[in-house]
Amino acid sequence: MKLSTRFRYGTRFLVDLGAHGFKKPVRLKEIVERQKISKRYLEQIIITLKAAGIIRTVKGAKGGYYLTDDPESLRLMDIYNILEGSTSPVDCLEDPKACPFDMVETCSTIDTWRKLKTAIEGVIKDVTLADLIRDWRKKISIR
Repeated sequence: MKLSTRFRYGTRFLVDLGAHGFKKPVRLKEIVERQKISKRYLEQIIITLKAAGIIRTVKGAKGGYYLTDDPESLRLMDIYNILEGSTSPVDCLEDPKACPFDMVETCSTIDTWRKLKTAIEGVIKDVTLADLIRDWRKKISIR
């Protein structure tokens, strides 16, 4: 299973934003340069993050983006849900009618997909944005 670039880049954007400016605007240009993410692509992700209310924009010469909440309160699971939606690896876990064969109850693989969903959620529900920021700071201080 692969994580989308939308989720990965969105998370990196939030980590950088939290590391450089919690409640203080950070210019998009700076984040793009540090994270090596396409500005255009990141702007599309930002629309979703703004709509969810986890970031805000300040216009003007000293403007930029900033987090609206403490990084300790934002979980990786929240970010995933905002950018991707469900953690279900198959649609039929969320909506049994999504099975084109109408066999969710007798499906030979559905229990495995449930376990996979539970495992994914078990990892990302306890990781906070603050945890990711701390890990990143350790990595960049080593260089």
